[in-house]
Amino acid sequence: MTMIEMVIRTTVGFIILYILCRLLNKKLIAQMTFFDFVAGITIGSVVASSMLMKDVPVLVGMVGLILFCFYTFLSSIGAIKSFLGRKVLEDEPTYLIKNGEIYEEGLKKVRLTMDSLLTGLRKQGFFYIDQVETAYLETDGTITALAKPPYLNAMQKDVFNIQASRGISQAFIIDGQVLSSSLKLLGKDMTWVRQVLQTYNVANVKDVFFAQIDELGNVYIDVRDDLPNKDQK
Repeated sequence: MTMIEMVIRTTVGFIILYILCRLLNKKLIAQMTFFDFVAGITIGSVVASSMLMKDVPVLVGMVGLILFCFYTFLSSIGAIKSFLGRKVLEDEPTYLIKNGEIYEEGLKKVRLTMDSLLTGLRKQGFFYIDQVETAYLETDGTITALAKPPYLNAMQKDVFNIQASRGISQAFIIDGQVLSSSLKLLGKDMTWVRQVLQTYNVANVKDVFFAQIDELGNVYIDVRDDLPNKDQK
């Protein structure tokens, strides 16, 4: 391989890779799931092979790179458009601590040791596990945690008043679809859903992008595309 050929391969690879990374809209950096991590490594490997391997024509390498990035883009679109696609492609958060108790089934599911859990909690500022009410392993591999009420950061309104725990929030509408499994856990039905939507001046469940309720009965509703007369509580 001559120096000129190396310069041409590197230049073409750089330009194509830069354009494709812009089109992917930073997802591989900002919200890196395990699939995104593997996809990023694969994209880098394809570019490296196209630049360094003389037996691989640069055109073939670039076509392979564009095709792989196109499939990655389609998977991200599928996760946005379809609730089922989102669960298949991005999985969902896993309980590690629930109601102040270590959720052993969750640890086994994600193959996480207790030492790793404690390390993740320390990174979140929890050095005592009895201060944690809820902890999740998120889809990007990070651990997030919610403190028990006595250990929450105090705001001015809470200085002389410890607030009751809101418990675990339960989503019951995602992307215009009512989650029947969530309603079953909540002991609610579609009549209750319609009453809630009426209270929040929402005419159709399809207009709701996301809705959840906590254990104190506080409901949060986010209307799709910021429709007018939106009322969030």
